[in-house]
Amino acid sequence: MSDVLDLLLVFPNNRTRAYGTLAAEVAAITPPVQSGLTAAYVRERGYAVRILDADAREWLPERVGQEVAALKPRLVMVSTDHVNSGDVTKMAAATETVRAIHAAAPGVPVLLEGVVPSAYPKWMLQDEGADYVCQGEPYDPIVKLLAKLKQDGPGARVATREIPGIWARYGDDLVESFRAPMFHEVDKLPMTAWDLMPPSDYRAHHWHCFDRLDRRSPYASVFTNLGCPYGCSFCSVNVVAGGANFRTHSPEYVMKELTLLNKQYGVSNIRLLDNVFTIRLDLVEELCDRIIAADLGLNFWAYARVESVRNPDILKKMRKAGVRWLAYGIEAAHERVRAAVDKPSNPQIIEQAIEWTKEAGIWIVGNFIFGLPEDDLESMRMSLDMAKRFNVEWANFYCAMAYPGTKLYDQVKAAGVELPKDWAAYGQYSPNAQPLATKYVTSKEIVAFRDAAFREYYENPHYLDMLEKTFGRDARDFVGRILAHDLKRDG
Repeated sequence: MSDVLDLLLVFPNNRTRAYGTLAAEVAAITPPVQSGLTAAYVRERGYAVRILDADAREWLPERVGQEVAALKPRLVMVSTDHVNSGDVTKMAAATETVRAIHAAAPGVPVLLEGVVPSAYPKWMLQDEGADYVCQGEPYDPIVKLLAKLKQDGPGARVATREIPGIWARYGDDLVESFRAPMFHEVDKLPMTAWDLMPPSDYRAHHWHCFDRLDRRSPYASVFTNLGCPYGCSFCSVNVVAGGANFRTHSPEYVMKELTLLNKQYGVSNIRLLDNVFTIRLDLVEELCDRIIAADLGLNFWAYARVESVRNPDILKKMRKAGVRWLAYGIEAAHERVRAAVDKPSNPQIIEQAIEWTKEAGIWIVGNFIFGLPEDDLESMRMSLDMAKRFNVEWANFYCAMAYPGTKLYDQVKAAGVELPKDWAAYGQYSPNAQPLATKYVTSKEIVAFRDAAFREYYENPHYLDMLEKTFGRDARDFVGRILAHDLKRDG
């Protein structure tokens, strides 16, 4: 292997933009697992690879540009995220980073990949300054592009549809491609390149460690399954794949990574990255049995969907394996509101899942969204009241955003609804946050309701007393420090 750096993977920094004053102490610092998987896959094929996590280092785009100029890689891949529906909040930082790299290292080509690039590759080339865009999962496309650059040099040109997934721009000349095929045999993927992004650089969500606030690091994330078989219209997690999909790792694969993280890197706090961990309960049960037998002392959190939790016994086994937190996407209390975004969960099933989860001793994150298309002030109030009645250990309150790449975005754009004109306005905590207005409430009313709801929930003595009883005074004081940060909103 030569001493030339073939690929530099950059995860751009948007911490202050995304979290404001909460970035310093409160917000998690999450590992960019997609970058780590891509790095491992490319390295396994003989290329020299490094990861620059500007988010974890809190490097601004100009500092990233200087580092690229010093390293002179064949290719820079700037990633947003594949995991969260709100990856669009990374786009402002990604665009600024692309431009800073071009300014500091004009001879180094830059590729954008992630949810929004997969949805709109031509847009990314024309308006966001990328030299290349990856549409679809980046594994084989990046390897083939690197082979082309290595063989033909920096002046290499990709022909139309030559490399599945790779779109290109040469001056004003745009070269189109098509979505890269999915990587189906996911057990053949190498494990995340944790040596290139050490878990000691990362910090768990504060609520994940309410019982251990002094031990939020090291922190890691792993997949047990990839993709999502559901099609919620407000969610963009399936955009990279181009549609609903679901692929599973074997329990053996997952245990190998969990053991490595625990034994080599001292990790106990782990996020299970699956969009829905509980879809294949047979695999969940087998994995839990293996984790219990290994006795690794792990502290997991995972997403679940209420209708996928079909009996209380699996929850008890999950708790014994170390699944201390489950995050449920309840979204809204009113059935009309849920049905309008293709998530018509039965209210009895929601109630039962919450009851079973509490009885199993698993703490709950309840996710609620205000301003979904059929929301009005009364239905939003119903959602807040539901959250207060459940009194879950943590509640996330979001404003509905029509994220680019979602069905909801395409629907409202076709209807002529006003959408944000800059990426920052998609940020939940941005001063200029611009959620989707509904037929009944304005964008500003939704933001105001969300911010007031947050305070009402977390200042509620019933909640605070439960929190202190469950986790101790430190957790209650931590919430107090969060409340001391006033979100700054325009207007």
